[in-house]
Amino acid sequence: MLSRLRINLTRLILTRFQSTSQQRIVVTDDGNTIVAWHPKEDFPYECTRPLPDEQTIETDSVLKTTVTPELLSIFNKKTPEQSRQELMNITHTTKHRWFPRARDKRAKKTPMDREYL
Repeated sequence: MLSRLRINLTRLILTRFQSTSQQRIVVTDDGNTIVAWHPKEDFPYECTRPLPDEQTIETDSVLKTTVTPELLSIFNKKTPEQSRQELMNITHTTKHRWFPRARDKRAKKTPMDREYL
């Protein structure tokens, strides 16, 4: 029943999409596989446009980037709060990620009583 339905469906698909001289649609003998071949169509030259020319500005600088105020702001001294704010904006995290825990620094470092623990 299912195979008969599949064969009828493939016949319907084949009659709906007639093969042209360039395109071919073929069904295997058992009707399990439909193979379609459609080669690349040529695009008429009249419909094409040339690529725009890239205008390059030649400078004497070795660097490929130009100095902008945004670029200079990276090298300015910043307060810890400004640095945290910038890191929060870049990484989309909360401020708590960038606050170090001072209690860990002040914690007493006791030597281990046994080396193997």
